Amino acid sequence: MDLSHCNELALTLEKTLSPLLEERRRAENILNTMERQPGYSVCLLAILQDPSRPKNIRLSASTTLKNFIKRSWKVEAESDNLIPTADREQLKAQIINAMLTSTGAGQHILSEAIGLIGREDFPERWPNLLPDIIQQMTQLGTKMDSVQGLLYTAHSIFKRYRHEMRSDKLFTEMNLVIDQFAGPLTTLAVDLPAYFEDNMAQWMEIFRQLLHLDPQTTDLINNAAAASTDTTIEAPHAGMLVEQVKSQVCDNIGLYATKYSSDFTAYLPEFVKDVWEMLIAMKGTQDPKYDTLIGNALDFLSSVVSRSQNKQLFEAPETLQKLCELIVLPNIQLSANDLELFEDTPEEYIRRDLEGSDAHTRRKSACNLVYALCEAFEGPVIDNFASYINHLLTEYASAVAATGANTPMSGWSSKDSALLLVTSLAAKGKTEKFGVTSSSRLVNIPTFFETHVLPELQNPNVDQLPVIKADCLRYAITFRGLLPTAAIITLVNLSPNFLAASSVVVHNYSATLLEKLLLMTIPNQPILTPLVNKSNIINPELLIQRSLEALSRPSSCESVYVMRALLRTCSCLEERCLPSMNSLVLALVTRLSQIIKNPSKPQFNHFLFESLCLCVKLTCAAEPGSISHFEAALFPLFQEILQNDITEFFPYVFQLLAVMLEQYPLSPHVLEVCAAKRKAAGLEPAPPPPNATAKPAAAYQTLLPRLLIPALWETHGAVMALARLMQAYLLHNVDAVIATKKAEAMLGVYQRLLTSKSNDVYAFTIISAFLLAFPRVHLQPYLSQIFICIFQRLQAAKTDKFMRCLTNFLAHFVLVFSANDLVTIMDGVQDRIFSRVLEKVIIPLAELAISSPVGLLNPSFVLTAHSNAGDANHVDAFDGLSSSSMSYIARSDWRTVSIGLITLCTEADKLSAPGGTYHANSWAPLVTAILSGLAAGPGRGGNVASQAAVTAFTMTASKSSAFCDERFTDIAGDSASFTLIFASHKMPDLCPGVVDPRLYFAKSLETLSRRYPGKIMSELSSNLSPETQSLLQTLLSQSVVQLT
Repeated sequence: MDLSHCNELALTLEKTLSPLLEERRRAENILNTMERQPGYSVCLLAILQDPSRPKNIRLSASTTLKNFIKRSWKVEAESDNLIPTADREQLKAQIINAMLTSTGAGQHILSEAIGLIGREDFPERWPNLLPDIIQQMTQLGTKMDSVQGLLYTAHSIFKRYRHEMRSDKLFTEMNLVIDQFAGPLTTLAVDLPAYFEDNMAQWMEIFRQLLHLDPQTTDLINNAAAASTDTTIEAPHAGMLVEQVKSQVCDNIGLYATKYSSDFTAYLPEFVKDVWEMLIAMKGTQDPKYDTLIGNALDFLSSVVSRSQNKQLFEAPETLQKLCELIVLPNIQLSANDLELFEDTPEEYIRRDLEGSDAHTRRKSACNLVYALCEAFEGPVIDNFASYINHLLTEYASAVAATGANTPMSGWSSKDSALLLVTSLAAKGKTEKFGVTSSSRLVNIPTFFETHVLPELQNPNVDQLPVIKADCLRYAITFRGLLPTAAIITLVNLSPNFLAASSVVVHNYSATLLEKLLLMTIPNQPILTPLVNKSNIINPELLIQRSLEALSRPSSCESVYVMRALLRTCSCLEERCLPSMNSLVLALVTRLSQIIKNPSKPQFNHFLFESLCLCVKLTCAAEPGSISHFEAALFPLFQEILQNDITEFFPYVFQLLAVMLEQYPLSPHVLEVCAAKRKAAGLEPAPPPPNATAKPAAAYQTLLPRLLIPALWETHGAVMALARLMQAYLLHNVDAVIATKKAEAMLGVYQRLLTSKSNDVYAFTIISAFLLAFPRVHLQPYLSQIFICIFQRLQAAKTDKFMRCLTNFLAHFVLVFSANDLVTIMDGVQDRIFSRVLEKVIIPLAELAISSPVGLLNPSFVLTAHSNAGDANHVDAFDGLSSSSMSYIARSDWRTVSIGLITLCTEADKLSAPGGTYHANSWAPLVTAILSGLAAGPGRGGNVASQAAVTAFTMTASKSSAFCDERFTDIAGDSASFTLIFASHKMPDLCPGVVDPRLYFAKSLETLSRRYPGKIMSELSSNLSPETQSLLQTLLSQSVVQLT
């Protein structure tokens, strides 16, 4: 593709912006084809630099180029290289100038693109990057828009230094950056310019005069500005020129007060007085045109109050009283504009009020001032506001008494202000996950809740005073961590009422509260224990019904809050939601059929698929045969998604298909392996599943060939989901793989993924299932090639992640076959290569693999503990890697890896037997690594954490629920990852009868010492360090084992 194709490419880019879904899809498919042609990226660069083209086309070209660079610049394997060397060099030669000639969003996008290239090529393959940036900075001088673009570009290149691991290469690169960039950067980092410093008095006088403009002059100027405005053009700021100027003055003096406080000190008292008087003069002014001015003025006072050296300006009791009464209280009231937003634009109101995006509203600025005052003068400020809060609540109570509790009255705004003040003043320690964890002495949080909040929420008329209902729900959301358990359960059972509220804000706040309450757990338990369990919910059918009714409203049909709450509700209720399952699934399937026509809300879509996965698991756990009903309802929609190439849904469809396929029995050979493991452990055979004779529907077999088309594996986000689906085929429908003769195709996928640094983990997902699904006789022709691919990758690119994945895989291999099989097969590929793998991979990684299983292969399964500190027995405790916050999968991972490596250490004859080929150099170091890993415990939490993980595994291994831990997983709903938590899979147990790897290691050493009497203990005593010998003795003592 040369520059003559630019017009064709620009036309395609324009069509990707079409409002018509079909036209967009066709254009995106054409782009996917074009990007494989040499010159594609250069054409995009030419389009975005062509000023004759429409701005939207140039911006689209910038975004497309950045995304193409993000996907394709890093070459994982030679076959993946979509950008020829000539194109790469041309891009690097022109992209900085292209960024500088762009403006606004286009400049920002290209800065990110340069950072992406720099991350891979700087400094070795792009040595002139910094010199070019520095030269441009010098030439541009005071053109700060362009200089800012260059600085942002530099930041995008340098920011990785914050978190990269220490290495000589890293420090060499950082020294290069400092040597070249520090000087030019310092020349830009100037203090207050000398001219402004020398003429500061004159400027301050001008600023004060502008703040003192009287109303008559203000009206005159604003009227003149309005008259000079073109009335044919929409001008939202017409007629408020003076307010804009005053607002900018407040912004300027705020910068002086925070950035150049020493120079500004002499002027500060006068400006505080001026701003103070201006705010008092505007008291009661609710016109939205003053919002920015009042907000900036309040922010200025907040910045002054928050600095300890300015305390003397405010510390007088009468000053604090006036500040609270005359400035804060008038501006904390709900304005007419806020009320209009509440009723007409509820989504924006929720974003501002609940999600904290109201940083520049006068109400938020007033709350910030309250917080600053409380930090600086907590005692007197709380005393002042306590009296105001009581007064406001009394006003509200009087209005209720005068008009009747069920009659709307005008005094509700007093309670609204009171609740906002309590929320602002009482909250001290606060986290995103747990809400407020400690409070000030303003009010007793539970008592205030019982007296002033709960009665409002218990009022059966949920549509009366919706703002107050929303305020009370927000109070419960904020202080949920400080409320007693009884109050939490009461709130959960009140949720159906508020989900039925006609106010969009109220039923969305109710959904948010419900979700957060159901996430709360009792801390310090061996497994995650819900604070609210399924038996606490009085009317589960009504709760689900009201959630579905909320989703059926046009204003909330794609509400993330309601969908997330519905998901948590079902995961809490488990089998108690089965009576509502028909209506629930029908509603979800109907919603899916609607959103695939025009997907618009990625988070909503994510939680919709999470809910479908959960419904499949819940229903089939109770009635295995019901999977056919899900297939009948969902397969037509899956077909539509795949045929219409709705790629953002591909990862979700593949994961949901995997969940559905896994409702069928395990493949025959998998069952044979599991049965053999149970027999070897002396356990009774496992009872057959209720659907033991069921066979997967023919549609799965029909779909399989399409799933192995290489182009599909290049779809964004699809690799993880496709690997997950391949795992399901192998473990539950291997007959389809055999019938379609796709075993070798799967091995081809494994080989391709193994060469990719970003996708190698999924190669091990597939091959681990592959080894388990086929009998040894069928696998034998492929085993050598499987390991040859691994050795080639080890030689070409040995990353930490790959090494950990490989260690896990080798442990799995040992459990599927045997330790001797592993040694024999590896050495059969190349003589004594097992020794090198031991030395370079297994021994260095064993301790880490055993001690830190969390994140080994499934980092998304780290769970969060949502604690409740309201009761004496509910203390705030959180340990992100403690055993109590480990999922079942993480605990199983720890157990499997540990037992696999222990088996290798004690049963591989060439390694464990004294005189064996690898014994002398490798056995004692491997024992040391295993002992250290076991002592460090899960997530390096130590033996206490290990014991808790063992207890938790014992408690959960026999539970019928397949989602006991997933309920508490922190789901971000981030479409960038596409990972569905409720689509998680638990591999068959290959070490039944073994719960505690520590005991297993001690017993295995005991067995080994009996085979070689007197030799094993002697070697351990002579080859282990004193610290390791101490760990060994502790282990043997705790296991009541003595080596001979």
